[in-house]
Formats: sequence, structure tokens, C-alpha cells
Amino acid sequence: EIMVRDVLTVQRDAPSSAVDVLMKHHPIHHVPVLAGETLCGLIAQRDLFRTMLSTLYYEDERELHSFLDNFTDIASIMTPDPLTLAPTQTLGDALELMLARKIGCVPIVDERQRLLGIVTDSDLLRILDGVLPA
Repeated sequence: EIMVRDVLTVQRDAPSSAVDVLMKHHPIHHVPVLAGETLCGLIAQRDLFRTMLSTLYYEDERELHSFLDNFTDIASIMTPDPLTLAPTQTLGDALELMLARKIGCVPIVDERQRLLGIVTDSDLLRILDGVLPA
């Protein structure tokens, strides 16, 4: 099984700083956004960086988070309705989609758009590392 099932997420109404905190404290580059149990968006690390470019003059993390929470919201940072795959689709389907659309991850959802897991470019590289001779 390639898909990571224990996915760190944020709710759509969470403060924007929650995404920064997750990415700083965990080795992740993509955060699915949920509305209740339903996937409604995705925030890539580059999306967050793009938002934070205007905040480079803040001296400490508390000021940065205050700016993020007061002047941005999750919906303005996220990519709405991200491309997804069903759990019945293959690793090849994930790879093909990621290459064709130049995306770094694919959320795996059920028929109700509930998040089941995620496949990332790092997951695919780990597989390749295990297959190639040292």
C-alpha cells in the first residue's frame, strides 16, 4: 500500500497559521483542506510560501501568524477542488496524473469525497528507491 492514510489536514475555517504550524512541525509539503469530512481543497507548501512573501518583514513567528490569521484565510490560499483518485485506481494512474498535471500529490477519496489518504511525489520516489539497485 502506497497511500498514506494518517493524513494531517486542516478544516476550511481553521486559522491560516495552522497550515504553517503543520508544515514546520511535520515533514509534509501538502495539506488537504476539509469541510467537515469532505475534501474541498489542497494547500501545497509553495501556495503557503506565495502567501507569505508579502510578510517577509515580520520579525517573529507570532507576528507572521497574526498577519496570516487576520489578512488571509484558508480558502484564499488553497487550490479548490483538487484532482483526486479513487482507492480502486492504480499507482500507475497516480503517477500518470501527477506527471501530466505537474502536481506533487493526489488525494485519495471515496465516492462522497471523504479523504482516505494521499499519494505524494515522495511516496513514489521511495518506491523507486526500493526497486533500483544501490
